[in-house]
Amino acid sequence: MMWVKLAFGGLGRRFVEAIAAAIILAVTSATVASSLMVVEGARRALSQTVHQDRPDIVQVKSRFNRALFETPRSGNLPPVTIPVYEPLIGLAELQAAAGSNLVVKRRSLFRNVVSGDSFLNIYIFGIDPDVERGVSSFSVARGRFLSNDDHAVAVVDQASARALGVDIGGAFPVRKADGEDMQLTVVGILDKLELRGAPPRSAEAPSLNPESTFVSSGAFVNVQTSEEIFGRPALTDALVVARSASDVPDLVTRLQEAFRLEPGIFVAERYSQYQRKVRDFILTLALFSAVSVVTVLLAGSFAASLLHDIYVDRRRQYATLIALGFSPAMGIAPAAAFGLVLGIAAAGVGGFVAGLLVPRSFALPSLMADLGPTEPTLDWLVAGSIVVIAIAAVVIGLVSTSLRLVRQPLATSLSEENS
Repeated sequence: MMWVKLAFGGLGRRFVEAIAAAIILAVTSATVASSLMVVEGARRALSQTVHQDRPDIVQVKSRFNRALFETPRSGNLPPVTIPVYEPLIGLAELQAAAGSNLVVKRRSLFRNVVSGDSFLNIYIFGIDPDVERGVSSFSVARGRFLSNDDHAVAVVDQASARALGVDIGGAFPVRKADGEDMQLTVVGILDKLELRGAPPRSAEAPSLNPESTFVSSGAFVNVQTSEEIFGRPALTDALVVARSASDVPDLVTRLQEAFRLEPGIFVAERYSQYQRKVRDFILTLALFSAVSVVTVLLAGSFAASLLHDIYVDRRRQYATLIALGFSPAMGIAPAAAFGLVLGIAAAGVGGFVAGLLVPRSFALPSLMADLGPTEPTLDWLVAGSIVVIAIAAVVIGLVSTSLRLVRQPLATSLSEENS
């Protein structure tokens, strides 16, 4: 009780200044919390966009194989496996141009089986299982995924499995380049997949997402099995993952230079589109950050000045405690307790008001960004920031009084009159 009276008692005419300081800190906390909530929500939206768009990925692909547009739908024809893209990409040239950047190898193939008036087409992708899962998404419903040590095994999606009439442990034939059939044993069933850089759907085939214009299903084998099926080491397409998004322009230049003599190879990147897409979005984030900084500097300094006046007026009280035998830290403790309670309470009120007034979701003003609605987020970072701002204002207001109490003689402090 004694410490409560020492900390909060005897404010007198400074009580109004204490209330004013609390109101200013609360308004500052509300403004800063609102801005930081928007910034944090926008950063999450931007991070999600980076994950979805992957501006650090460059796609290298050959020209589309015209044979896919001419696949027969009826007749008595032998099965055939054809490449989706013409196999023009040499692995050695690609790796040399990519340098230390990660190369995601692929062979995109198409299995066409025609019998009478029916047909069964499925896409077959030769992938590096470990590397591919870093850029694409595969959800295994049953069984397991591929490994680099597998041979003549496949993972298929549910739609393709139904069309082929196979399950875990079952097998289906694929015609190789030498005319022989390879039996692929199914070791896993996928219920969802998102193949980054998937080819466009140019022929009818089972699909997990019938409305998609890109291939959303198929059978997946490792690159060794696909090379055995295809009979050639060349790749049909590939992805190159840059070390950072800013390295993409130089990487694209090197890839284009490496394949400049082959007009059928195309290099595509999303970095330029991504930069245009988020440029003004980032500028808007900078604006909200600037509002927070200016608010802290102006309103925070004013609140610190009011607290300083209160502490100066009560300096004799703190000096009296030191003269009675309390340590300097204990003598200043009532001042620190008063300021901390005032500042943290104001920060709590400001954060609560910000949480009530800030809309749950809204679109940031943006000329080109299509990042969806931003959801302001009140997380530990925002809460910690407004508490730190309040404590900083208290410390700044208290530091002058503390230094004078420690450095000047107690007699001088005790003889001072209240201002």
